[in-house]
Amino acid sequence: MIQKNAKVFALGHLIFPVVLLLLFLNQTQFVLLALAVLSFLFTSFLIHRAYVVGDLSQMLRMPGLAVIVFIDMAIVTVVYVLPSWSPGVNPTWLLLFLLPLYASELGKRTALVICGLAVAEISLLTLVQGGSFLSLNTVMSLLGIIVMIVLVGRTSDNLVRMAYYDSLTGLPNRAMFKDRLTALLTKRGSRQKGLAVLFLDLDQFKHVNDTMGHETGDALLKTVADRIRSRIDKDSLLARMGGDEFALLAPNITSADQATQICGIIFESLSEGILLGPHEIYATTSIGIALYPTHGTTPDILMKNAEAAMYRAKQQGRNHYQYYLAPEKTEAQIERFAMEAMLRKALEKDELLVYYQPRVNTKSESVVCVEALVRWQHPTLGIVAPKDFIPLAEETGLIVQLGEQVLRKACKQIKKWQDEGMDELSVSVNLSPLQFRQQHLPGVIARILRQAGLKPRFLELEITESAAMQNVNRNILMLRELKEMGVKISIDDFGTGYSSLSYLKKFPIDALKVDRSFISGIHEDPDDAAIVNAIIALAKTLKLNVTAEGVETESQYLYLQQHRCDEAQGYLFGKPMPPETFEEWYKLNMREKDLMFSPDF
Repeated sequence: MIQKNAKVFALGHLIFPVVLLLLFLNQTQFVLLALAVLSFLFTSFLIHRAYVVGDLSQMLRMPGLAVIVFIDMAIVTVVYVLPSWSPGVNPTWLLLFLLPLYASELGKRTALVICGLAVAEISLLTLVQGGSFLSLNTVMSLLGIIVMIVLVGRTSDNLVRMAYYDSLTGLPNRAMFKDRLTALLTKRGSRQKGLAVLFLDLDQFKHVNDTMGHETGDALLKTVADRIRSRIDKDSLLARMGGDEFALLAPNITSADQATQICGIIFESLSEGILLGPHEIYATTSIGIALYPTHGTTPDILMKNAEAAMYRAKQQGRNHYQYYLAPEKTEAQIERFAMEAMLRKALEKDELLVYYQPRVNTKSESVVCVEALVRWQHPTLGIVAPKDFIPLAEETGLIVQLGEQVLRKACKQIKKWQDEGMDELSVSVNLSPLQFRQQHLPGVIARILRQAGLKPRFLELEITESAAMQNVNRNILMLRELKEMGVKISIDDFGTGYSSLSYLKKFPIDALKVDRSFISGIHEDPDDAAIVNAIIALAKTLKLNVTAEGVETESQYLYLQQHRCDEAQGYLFGKPMPPETFEEWYKLNMREKDLMFSPDF
C-alpha cells in the first residue's frame, strides 16, 4: 500500500468534528457536542502523528490501518445511534465527508472495503430508526459514496502507478522501493530483525542497446524483470531503479548465507538464453549486497552501500556478487571511494567528453593533427580535472575502458570532420601503460577504425617513453602489428624517461614528442635548449618527425621553426576545445592567410 500524503489524510478529518459541531448548533443535542469533541481529539492525534512524529504513513498500513478504520467507523456508528434523529432525517451523507479521504490516500481497493463497512453503518441506522433501507435518501447517499470512491479512487490509483511504478517493466520504482524500505526499518527499529538490500546491474547492457537497438534493450529489461520476479519470495520487493539497474528488498534475512542464496536464485533465473526476435541473448548481472543493521541502519546508507558493493562486483569480473566492505574512515579514502563510484557510473553511461587540441606543421603553418584529450563534466561537481581522475582510473583499471571510449569517439569525430571538408586532418590518442599491455589491443583498434570508417593512417597512437621500455621485446612486436595496420606511433613525453638508444632504433615508430618541461625553459635554460636540439638531431638521424608540446609563446615557436622541429602544439595555437569550438577555430584559421595565434580558445 502506498501513501501519497498522510498530512492531507489527517487534516481532512477536521471536517468531521466541524460538521458534528454544526449539527449540534442545529439540533441542540449535547451528545453531538460530545461526539464532536471526541472526533476532534482523534483528528488531533492524527495531525500530531503526521506533522510532529512523522509516522502516520507507517500507521496507515496493517495493522495500524485497521485500528484507524475501526475508530472512524465507531465514531460514525455512535453518531448514527445515540442522537435522537427526527423521523425522516437520515444523516447517511456524513460518510461522504470521510470515505474520499481513504479513496484518495489508499486507492480504490481499500476504499471499496470501507464502502462495505459504510453499507453496514447505513443498515444499522435504518434498523435503529425503523425505516426502509431502500429509501430515496439512503439510495442516493450510497450512490454518491460509490461514485465518489470509484472516481477518486481510480484517479488515486493512476497517480500511484505514475509516481511509484516503472512504466516499462511494471515494477516498483526507486521512490516506492525507498518508501517500503523506510517502513520496514521503522518496524524493525525495536526488534532488530535483519533484512538485505541487493543492487543489480545488467552487465554489458549498453552494448545490447548500441548493437541491437533500444527496442531489443527494452524487451531484455522486461524479460529479466519477469524472470527474477517469478523466482523470488513473495515477501521480497523487486524494483527498477532506472536504466539497467534493479534493486531487491529481502525482509527477514538473518544471515549472509540467506542473502547469498538469493543471489544464486537470481543467477539461475538468468542462466538460460533469452530469445528476442532473431537474437539469443545471455544476460548476466553484478550484485551488491548491504545487510541491516551490519552495513547501515537508514534507507539512504543501505542503498548507497549496496550500490557501492555492486560496482565492486563489476570490478571483480561481472556476473558476481559482493557484500559491502566499509573503507577506512579517513576523509581522503571516503572521497576516493565516492569518486571511483561516480567514475564507474560515468563510464557505464558513456558520459565522458573528448576535447581536441590542434597540432601545427611549422613549415606550412597548417593544422595537420588534433590530440584527443578526455574531460569529465560531472552534473554536480562541474568539470573534474584530468589529474583528479586519470590516476584513479589507472589505479583501478578503469583506464582501459576509458581509453577505448576516447579512441572510439575521437575516430568518429575525425571521420565526421573529414566528411565535412577537413580532408587530411589526423587525430592522436594517448594509450595508457595498462592499455598498451592488453594483448588484444590491435584487434580493438582495428574494430574501432572499421566501425568509424576511418583510414588507419589518420590515427596516431601516443605511448609514453617509460611504457615503451617495459617488456621491450613484446612491445616491439605489438608496435609492429600496429604499424602493419597503417597506424602511426609516437613516443610521448620524450626525454623524461630512461629509454635506451639501442632499443629506440628498433621501435617501429614515426615521431617523438618533446616534453613541455623542456620547451618552457628553451630561452632561459641552456640545458633545456641543448636537450631540445639533441632530440631534434636524434629524430632527424632516425628519420622521425618531432613534435614540441607546451608551446606558449611566439619566441618558443620561432626557435622551434629555426631548429627544424616539424610540429608544435600548445596554448599559443589553442587550448583543448570541445568539437564545436574547434570547428570555429579551424574555420577562422582557414580564412586567414597567416596562422592565427589563439590563446583565448
